Amino acid sequence: MKSTRAMRMFVSVLGAASLVATACAPSTTAPGATPAQAETPVAGGRVIEGTASDAQRLNPATSNDNVSSLVSGKIYDSLVNVDPKTGDPIPWLGKWTVSSDGLTYSWTIEAKANWSDGKPIIADDFLTRVKSQLRSKVTPNKSTFNDVVGAQDYQAGKATSVSGIKIDPADPKKFSVTFTKVFCPALLSVFGSAPLPTHIFGKYTVDSDVTKNLDDAPEINAPPVASGPFKFKEWRKGDQIILSRNDTYFLGAPLLDEYVLKVVADSTVGAAQLKTGELTVYSIQPGDVADLSKQDSLKVYRWQNPGYTYIGWRQQSPTATFLNDKRVRQALAYGINMKDVLQAVYFGEGTQVFSHHAPVSWAAATGLNPYAYDKAKAESLLKDAGYAKGADGFFAKDGKTLGFTIVTNQGNKTRETFLQAAAEQYKQLGVKINPKLEAFEALVPKLTGGSPEIESVIIGWQIGAEADAYTLWHSSAIPTPEKGGNNFVFFKNARVDQLLDIGRGPDCSKDARKKAYQEFNQILNEEQPYNFGISNNVLLATAANIRGIDPGSFSPTGEWNIHKWWIKK
Repeated sequence: MKSTRAMRMFVSVLGAASLVATACAPSTTAPGATPAQAETPVAGGRVIEGTASDAQRLNPATSNDNVSSLVSGKIYDSLVNVDPKTGDPIPWLGKWTVSSDGLTYSWTIEAKANWSDGKPIIADDFLTRVKSQLRSKVTPNKSTFNDVVGAQDYQAGKATSVSGIKIDPADPKKFSVTFTKVFCPALLSVFGSAPLPTHIFGKYTVDSDVTKNLDDAPEINAPPVASGPFKFKEWRKGDQIILSRNDTYFLGAPLLDEYVLKVVADSTVGAAQLKTGELTVYSIQPGDVADLSKQDSLKVYRWQNPGYTYIGWRQQSPTATFLNDKRVRQALAYGINMKDVLQAVYFGEGTQVFSHHAPVSWAAATGLNPYAYDKAKAESLLKDAGYAKGADGFFAKDGKTLGFTIVTNQGNKTRETFLQAAAEQYKQLGVKINPKLEAFEALVPKLTGGSPEIESVIIGWQIGAEADAYTLWHSSAIPTPEKGGNNFVFFKNARVDQLLDIGRGPDCSKDARKKAYQEFNQILNEEQPYNFGISNNVLLATAANIRGIDPGSFSPTGEWNIHKWWIKK
């Protein structure tokens, strides 16, 4: 088995997307450094990674932000993983076979795979994960398991078990999962979901009481056992989370003693703390690359990102109803010079994107409208929508100025600058923007909960290797009072729903799926529910004496092999 640890992310860890708080080959070796392959790894030490926001919950079944995933992905391992360079699925906690009709996956969990308290990881632990996610009231990712036989009945309370998941009575490490139809993303979404320890969380998924869930379980934020390379040690809210080495890890004890995630005020502080050594790992902003690359004590890595940072327009906003007009959204696309944003805000560290799948994805579309900056065209579209420019220089209709709030997460200097640039450019167009900053921890629940307070947002998606975009763009992913959802721009298009279904099967050939996603991306490009913005390069700065780092586009944090990281003394 190839020794990789790619994409330790949240639920559907490998295939879905999570909201990201931060905005290729590695750079040359730091001065005086010896090539890693010529050195002998030694155990000991800790890495201290900075983040501009705290985690929300340390449970992959319920978390929906990249910071939570960064931590929970080190505590909980998945059944299947991906190669960080290619995105191809590889066995991890188990191996699988698929039936000839493509409906049933049979799994055998790795014999050595165990929880940190010595108990074996068993099939029931995967079932506990599925049940936990289906019952959760806070996760926006229930649809991951939609096509498992019996899952929707279990979620609706019509059944007390998930009938499509069968555990071998003769071997607790063997089980099968049967789908209602061929489900192309199964490997990287369903089986990219990390099992949860039944002996800890099983009491929250009692079959006889389908109202129970683990959303508020105290064990969520202080996990007592781990299947990944690190164990939970301590969480000082708003300050730091400390994980310690899992000596019983099935791939061998990690070389590092501890992993620490430290909250810093903003990216400026993070860059400063890299220089002083208070941080040893940090995803830096483009504006800091030149300075930090000069520091002999640091090394900067760069690789292409499959995710992107965008401006999302809420189409069913009760206060900015004009965003439901495609002409207005297209005018806003023509009315901002995104090439200037890429250079001035991102210092050229990235590429423009015009639809959901970024260029690094196999599902990326061609022939899309790039919405090159064209103020005259933007003004013409606004006039077609019934707006006229007043003496104050702003467009108005029925006595109301065309204006709205754009919010982004505080502490991310690149996004804050992006917001300033957008507000200024839209002012020049004649659209009044109220820029707003909000803590990431407070912003995410408003987004996924469908808060009417949100009119538009600058935020980012951390995208996995799987091209399935159902949980972001299907109309069923629109938030409701009963459930959260990632389609918080309230985009609804019947043909997009059909194409997303086609992308999930039954023809799982790359050609068939790519054809569906080509049309899907063309519709998004035309409808402009987002200005899709920038797929920024991932820029990781580390202490120069940290060894073993080998990034790839499908390892969004570069930590796919953190169990092999070590510190040169």
